[in-house]
Amino acid sequence: MRKTLLALIVISGLIFAGISIAALVKLVRQKKATANQQTVTKSPGVSVSTVLHAHGLDQNKVRWSFRQNATLAYYEDTPTGPQLVVERKLAFSTDGSLIRFDKTTLKRTQSFLFNGQTIVQTISEEGTQLGATVLNDFDAARIKFQIDSFGLLPVLKRLSNPSTQVVYLRATSNGAQFLIKTARGPRYLYVDSKNLIYQFEVDDFTITYGDYRTVDGMNLPFYQQVKKGDKLIYDIKFDAVDFNPVFASAFFKSSLL
Repeated sequence: MRKTLLALIVISGLIFAGISIAALVKLVRQKKATANQQTVTKSPGVSVSTVLHAHGLDQNKVRWSFRQNATLAYYEDTPTGPQLVVERKLAFSTDGSLIRFDKTTLKRTQSFLFNGQTIVQTISEEGTQLGATVLNDFDAARIKFQIDSFGLLPVLKRLSNPSTQVVYLRATSNGAQFLIKTARGPRYLYVDSKNLIYQFEVDDFTITYGDYRTVDGMNLPFYQQVKKGDKLIYDIKFDAVDFNPVFASAFFKSSLL
């Protein structure tokens, strides 16, 4: 009897010890899980204001009148990788409200005037105007995307607008991710550890920025790559940015606008 009782006591002690160890392990795991969850969900203090500040945007010195020149290269997908198809000279000009977007290939230039609602296309060759037309919805949407995604200044202007809905989503391995709510669907923005924007996702397009330089106190990328899925569509190398330029009186005018 005494041996049996002793055996029961030993077994009970082992079971109790096992339960205690299991409970302790569970508690430790719960604490680790909570800590990990807090690390993921806790905001690192990044906001739209810090992102704008990192790019040198001063609300007291808004510079939405500018001209930006660049070279665009279109690519096509081949079995050996992306191959250059054509290069174009681009010029993006705005006085803060009206936009003119020029594309030049060899001797022909396509100019697009945009007042926020309507896009007028003018084609000229060696300085002679060949015709002008108001773009239909499909072509207008294509040019509107190119205007909205030309460099980072249009994106920064949208972010600085108080009516733009921007939500911090999460910390990433090298920065943070933001959600921009628009009438046409969500847009995703990524910033690095310096709060500089390095990637922008619009529908199935991914826009990547690089080669940051300082221009008139603003930090801006001088290289941009646009992909649709894994396919490289085009890249843009910016030549110059000129803030507050002087435009000719008829520069943004069209009889159709």
